[in-house]
Amino acid sequence: AQKGTTTRPEGHEDPGIRMSNPFGGYGPMDRNKERGGFIGAGPTRKSYGTDNGIASSGYGGTSDASMGSASSSLTNHDATRTPNDVEVGATAEVGQGLTDRERMLMKREEELRKREAKVGLAEREIKALTPNWPFKQYALEYHDIDEEIPIAKRPIMKRLYLNVLLTFLALFINWIAMLGIWFSGDQSGPSYTLWGTMYLIGIPGAWKMWYRPIYSAYRDKATLSYFCFLLSFAAHCFFSVVMALGLPNCAAGGLMTMVQQFAVGNPKAGFMTFLSMLAWITVAGLSILNIKKVQNEWGKEGVDMTSITEQLRNEVRDQLVPQMASAVASRV
Repeated sequence: AQKGTTTRPEGHEDPGIRMSNPFGGYGPMDRNKERGGFIGAGPTRKSYGTDNGIASSGYGGTSDASMGSASSSLTNHDATRTPNDVEVGATAEVGQGLTDRERMLMKREEELRKREAKVGLAEREIKALTPNWPFKQYALEYHDIDEEIPIAKRPIMKRLYLNVLLTFLALFINWIAMLGIWFSGDQSGPSYTLWGTMYLIGIPGAWKMWYRPIYSAYRDKATLSYFCFLLSFAAHCFFSVVMALGLPNCAAGGLMTMVQQFAVGNPKAGFMTFLSMLAWITVAGLSILNIKKVQNEWGKEGVDMTSITEQLRNEVRDQLVPQMASAVASRV
């Protein structure tokens, strides 16, 4: 033993001295008498200082100082890692997982949309085979604005539906007015009644010529149906204005016919033509407003006469021409 150093007898255990256990926890020192060191460590010689505490040296073993330095280095390394670094790493991993999951969900949603579109088309075809208009007992065809027309187009479509119903009413009132002129003894009564009866063809005509085309245009986004509507509805507007004016020899219960009936002393016929004039003025005014509204809506979507003409040309080139060529080839 060196001077100033006390070497404790071998086998003596100081309960006040404890070592750090690398496998967790702390336990008292235990000397290996045969190997001369600690259990689990290489040969080690321990010396205890009198004033400065414990000094240890070893030959390949693990001492308290080395364990303390390693522990302190790990502690310093962990201290340099901020909670933000941990959160960023975790967020990156979770974000990658969410991205894959979102892709899978988007794919499933796309498949569901396609299935719903197919189911909706099938349901619409089934409903189309079940007429419900004008009456369930005497149905002629299927008609449901709330079911078939997009939400944004329903207001204008309902206005057009009101327009066609008022047209039916105006044609019927005009026919009644022509009958009144005939029964009043007017010489032009028979011819007026005949033409008024022929005008009743306008009831199915208005439905098929301009209402169903615009209905199909809004339902299927069909530009050609919109083009057909423009042509027929423009003619309808002109006809409504003529009927409201009541031009002579046109069987129109309008303004001029009403004045004529009151002038010749037929107040009953004059009153009926007055009602007819009010109906035609309403139809003409509503029709003009509706055609402007429809043109503005389709114009906002980029549909004009140039695009309609181009699409019509493509339809003729892609469908009509091949059909005509096949028909000619089959005859030859």
